[in-house]
This record gives sequence, structure tokens and C-alpha cells, in this order.
Amino acid sequence: MPHSGSYGLFLTLHVLAAVLLVGPLCATTAAAPRLVLGGPAALPRLRAAVRSTRYYPPATVLVTAFGLVILRAGSFGSTRDLGDPWLTASLTLWIAAVVITMAVVSRNLRRAVYEIERGGDGRRQLPMITIGAAAAVTCWVLVVVLMVVKPGS
Repeated sequence: MPHSGSYGLFLTLHVLAAVLLVGPLCATTAAAPRLVLGGPAALPRLRAAVRSTRYYPPATVLVTAFGLVILRAGSFGSTRDLGDPWLTASLTLWIAAVVITMAVVSRNLRRAVYEIERGGDGRRQLPMITIGAAAAVTCWVLVVVLMVVKPGS
């Protein structure tokens, strides 16, 4: 049974936004600790990672917005609402991933870049970057699992 009409369009936009925004954000976030270890040679990539971890998280609101547009229709005739536990958990994990990425990973990446640019050692920021990256990527993975499995539905 194909998804047609506006549901199919917004489902496509939802998935496409997730692939184009969340995918690169996860890859950059996961690579951040290794970039810091690269020291001064990695500065161009570190600066790009800082931009990605600063601007991509708020842009993921598009994924959520497109998902909310198709929420009531559900797939294959099912109905959904924000009271579904898997959906509430997914939204909570999305917020957590955005906050962790911006408040922990991006902030500490900026500090590492600043230290490296001044001739210092950015590795002092490594523990927080690593912990934040692991937590954020875990949140994103769990969101994907919940979106696919829809436990309790």
C-alpha cells in the first residue's frame, strides 16, 4: 500500500530531513573526539565541526515539524497522537540530543579550537566532548529505533 498525497509528501520530507540533517550531525558528533586529537592539523575540520554542531541541531526541528504534520494520519491507516509513549519518548530524546550537542559537544569543541589556536592543547576538552558525543548519538539512535519499531503500537 503506497503512501500518496500529502501524507506521502510529508513522510518523504520527514525522512529526507532526518537523513540530510541528523545523519551528518551524528557523523560529525561521533568524529569530534578524534578531530580534537588531531591538534593543529585538524583545525579546519574542527572549525567545520563546530559550525555543524552549532547549526544542525536547531535545524532538526524540520524533522520534527514534518513528522508532526503526518502525526494524525499515521501509516497505513493507523492513527497516532502525542500520547503514544514511543512518540513522547522519541520527542524527549530529540530534545535531549539537541541540548547535549549544543551545550556540551559544540561548546567544548569551541573551547578546544580556541585552545589549539592559541598554541595550547585542546585535549583538555576531550572528556566532555566524548561523553556528550556518546550521549547525543545514543539519543539519535534510540529515536530512530522508536520511529521504526513503535513499541506498544
